[in-house]
Amino acid sequence: GPLSLRERKMADSVNMTPEEYKGYEDRAAFAEQQIKVLTKRIDDIERRAQKGGSVGGSVDPSVVRALEKMKEIVLKGLFALKKTMLKAQANTKKMAEENEALKTENEKLKYRVAHLKRSLEEADVKLGLQPQSLEKKS
Repeated sequence: GPLSLRERKMADSVNMTPEEYKGYEDRAAFAEQQIKVLTKRIDDIERRAQKGGSVGGSVDPSVVRALEKMKEIVLKGLFALKKTMLKAQANTKKMAEENEALKTENEKLKYRVAHLKRSLEEADVKLGLQPQSLEKKS
């Protein structure tokens, strides 16, 4: 579907196209879901192994250790990914706030410039330098 404004801003903040960012976010969500499934399966295997139960035959301790190691590696990767995403979100928020402040400042400066121009034109008219200037603008 169409990308949300938040997704477009996030993509800009991490120098990705919105489509690349959406794909990245989708893959992260899928990975998190798969980790939940694997974590549950590992926990079930560990529980059965501790009770001395069978998990489709005997449980090889090296398989349990390998699954625990895989779980640890994947969780570290997900934590790093989450940290990166949170930094990108914070950066996006900061940039949006700075952008709003700059827009406000720009509008104020435009207002001041317009009034300074008007004051200069009025002074020129009073000095007789531009007698027609104000009448043309009216």
